[in-house]
Amino acid sequence: MEVTYKDLLQLIIQREMGILGPEKTHETVKQAGLNIDNDGNLLDENLGFSELEKLIEAFHTNYGPVTVMGCKIAVLRLARQGNLELPKLLS
Repeated sequence: MEVTYKDLLQLIIQREMGILGPEKTHETVKQAGLNIDNDGNLLDENLGFSELEKLIEAFHTNYGPVTVMGCKIAVLRLARQGNLELPKLLS
């Protein structure tokens, strides 16, 4: 399986749905310019580094560094599998 930025974004969104709850997650995802359904599944295609950076910055701005740190290890592991570059907040 080839790992994509969409996979990284989806991992973060699903985690935050469980931690912050659907309402806060939906608001933050929308603020980052992305679209998800009620279950937190991304509706956008062709997502890349810039979308990941926007999303992680939105979570950091809205809910602080702990939110980012909480998903960092899982995102790092998945990004390594796909040899994907990560934004500063995740590296």
